[in-house]
Amino acid sequence: MKDKEITIGQLLLESLTTDQIASMLEVVASAGYLKSLMDDFMRADPDMAATVDEILKGLRTKADEKTKSQPVSYKRTMEYWNSLWRHWHEILADVGNEEGKYAVQDHHWEEPYFNGSYLASDLEPIARDMLGLIDDVYVSVGDPDLFFDLLEDIETSIASYPEWMGAEYGEPCELEKYTTSCVLKWLWSDLQHEPRSGISLLEKVYEIEISYKLVCINQMAFVDFFVNLPADSCREIYGYLRDDETHEIDLNNVYSPWHQINHVYESRFDSSKHLETCRNHLDHNWQYGRPLIDDAINRKEFQEAEQWLVKTFSSFLERKRKAKWYPESSLLMDQMDYYMGDGQEEIAALLLVWSEVSLKLGNSQRGTAAQFQGTIFRLPEDCEAVIKDYKRVIGPKTRKTIDPIFGQWKNEMANCSFSRYMDAPKVSDSWVHWLIEASLDPKKKKKWFLSKLNDWLNELKKDKKIFKKQWHQLARLTSDLPNSKRLVQKYPVFYKTVLPEEDSADDLLGNFRCRCLKKMNAGPGLLKAMEVWKEVLHLIVPDPANAYKSDYSDHAAWCKALHELNQNTYSALLSRWRKKHNRRRNLWRDMKAIGLLV
Repeated sequence: MKDKEITIGQLLLESLTTDQIASMLEVVASAGYLKSLMDDFMRADPDMAATVDEILKGLRTKADEKTKSQPVSYKRTMEYWNSLWRHWHEILADVGNEEGKYAVQDHHWEEPYFNGSYLASDLEPIARDMLGLIDDVYVSVGDPDLFFDLLEDIETSIASYPEWMGAEYGEPCELEKYTTSCVLKWLWSDLQHEPRSGISLLEKVYEIEISYKLVCINQMAFVDFFVNLPADSCREIYGYLRDDETHEIDLNNVYSPWHQINHVYESRFDSSKHLETCRNHLDHNWQYGRPLIDDAINRKEFQEAEQWLVKTFSSFLERKRKAKWYPESSLLMDQMDYYMGDGQEEIAALLLVWSEVSLKLGNSQRGTAAQFQGTIFRLPEDCEAVIKDYKRVIGPKTRKTIDPIFGQWKNEMANCSFSRYMDAPKVSDSWVHWLIEASLDPKKKKKWFLSKLNDWLNELKKDKKIFKKQWHQLARLTSDLPNSKRLVQKYPVFYKTVLPEEDSADDLLGNFRCRCLKKMNAGPGLLKAMEVWKEVLHLIVPDPANAYKSDYSDHAAWCKALHELNQNTYSALLSRWRKKHNRRRNLWRDMKAIGLLV
């Protein structure tokens, strides 16, 4: 049998590196040979010829500074697409394996469980690259059910875990943004040129929702895709959701993506219906308040606008029957029972709207309070901005309203400063309060602040009960004082164990404290603070009797910190522990491991 002829191109690929081939082609292009060989390229491979021609045109029009996507041949695109799918299937091959990556075991004594978030996270970067290729490859792939089948594969693979892992009882694997967008874009690529394309897409996606129990698409990406469909398709879907009584979609469920999609469509196509939905569901979603407020303001019905503001903030604070909240009544952030992820800027903007409405109604006290609350809520830890606004709005007429809010904000900043410690009690008077107060007028109040700080440090040293109660505040002060970083070399274990971690560069509150302490010339307070630690640190060393599962590493670290500061006190503590905890072998093991003589 005759050997297959080896071409010069294959020899070059096998004999040269990628960089060498690129250099060779650069020489050929510079000599003008690529342009002269275009007819030969066309006969050999039209796809290659078209791509080379695109590249040459791009070089000739380089004066155009607009960024253009790099030309890529169709075959290269398909090659990359297929490589992405291989990677995709390699990941899915591990799903269902009880010893694989997605069977997670938190502790050796616990049974493993399926972690869908790990799977979704691994698929996401592949989907991100796939998404940009769909328009180019859809026709050639020729499989409209490609991503439908993918969801089926994921569902089947998850279901194949052993029953004792309970995969079918946990939360479904929620695909992330790009993976969801790939699913929806692929479906849309098949349907977009059909009659009733929008409704067909809706029916397909609804089928996905009800068909799969172990995998689901991302709701935010789902909503985003539908609201950005062509206008005609959006109007078609809206008409179907509004008028067709045969569909089973519950539009009254405010947490459903269909409700959210329908609500966006209402805002575009039926403003009166949009406002009606806002009125009906404001109790469940505070963000429905803004359209109602804006509508009342546009009609110059400011009393009605304030009523909607009151209801909006009641919804935001999740108050169904509790007393209504007004800007002058209390600090807004102090009324919240939950952590706020999104919407902070929207609430701050609503407070400014309330300020304007109050002024229209002649209530200047409420207007000033709302404006000040907006400054605080937008970025509460930007202390300089809050102090600047406080100094701007405070006056004889506003002091009675603003001072209580400012005081509550100071409490919040103090408690945030000490929140690293879970057992730290809430405080209404601390060195952070004094520091903020002194920052209102540093020249006049610097001496007052230093006197307060010195008296407090003396009190901690003398009164054991006060130290035990307030040592968290001392730890934060020690860490924030100028030159505290020098403690790392002298007392490394004390610095790491007792003091809080260093603030990040973008920590506004931490930077404010450090900057103001320096401005107050509080540096000498570090020596005083260390005197307190040396005298009474032993009072808060954790008791080994409260150890969890015989883990004494934390107790050993505190003992090492005490040893660094005061060896005599450490020896006295060791003597007491020898009598009380002599049989705790792991305690002595952990103390030896950290370098202590026991």
